[in-house]
Amino acid sequence: MDKNHQYYTLITGASSGIGKAMAEEFARRNKNLLLISLPETGLQIQCENLRLKYNIDSRFLEIDLRDQNAPMKIRTFAQNENMHINMLINNVGVGHIGIVGEFTTQEINEMIMLNIYSTTHLTNLFLNELKSYPESYILNMGSFAGFVPAPVKSIYMASKAYIYYFTCGLSYELENTSVKVCVAMPGPVTSNKKMTDRIHQDGTVSNILKLSPEEVAKHIVTRLLSGERLIIPGFLTKTMYIIGLILPYAAVIRISKNLFTNRKNQA
Repeated sequence: MDKNHQYYTLITGASSGIGKAMAEEFARRNKNLLLISLPETGLQIQCENLRLKYNIDSRFLEIDLRDQNAPMKIRTFAQNENMHINMLINNVGVGHIGIVGEFTTQEINEMIMLNIYSTTHLTNLFLNELKSYPESYILNMGSFAGFVPAPVKSIYMASKAYIYYFTCGLSYELENTSVKVCVAMPGPVTSNKKMTDRIHQDGTVSNILKLSPEEVAKHIVTRLLSGERLIIPGFLTKTMYIIGLILPYAAVIRISKNLFTNRKNQA
């Protein structure tokens, strides 16, 4: 890396779950941070703790990524602060459960803005800067749910399928550049009590596959820095992915539908 630049890792959705765990993991690896999350989510305290614990520069920007102007505001903030972003971690996301036709406009907009719009625009806005450095990274956070459709989570799963295909295409576009691109597709993660309860409701398979945010973050950051394009944390989750590639698509759909039948009745 160019010693004349002070590089930063930008992480969206950094105040909780996988995002918070990745902030800790990057800080442990001596990476300066720019953390992005909603106001009043404890970012200032989080940054101060990471700065003191790991002797890095950790900064934050409180902003609502549901605002269509938020990606440009983040880009402008980084430029004004003379922060050179060489790692872009598009982690923010949300998943509402429900049946199409019964979602509120707000729920649909949140999934589109956080899962698709934010990732796409931040990538587009920071890409030229990332390409100008000797080595840089883009990590887009998908979900194992993005590999196959299912009832009740159809919009969420479709948004994560978008992230998967967007990132795969982008990685080929950037093959001959200094930018390494990868997509992470984790299975069930016990990010908070609400997610832990959902995993429990989903039944045996989800409970067997579940991982903690810390386990997922360590796996993702390690694989990202080694240059992997597709990251699936957890041996059993990756095994399920491989099995899914072998099985006929109709069988995969049927299994997915059966797994979420109980969730459909609860929605």
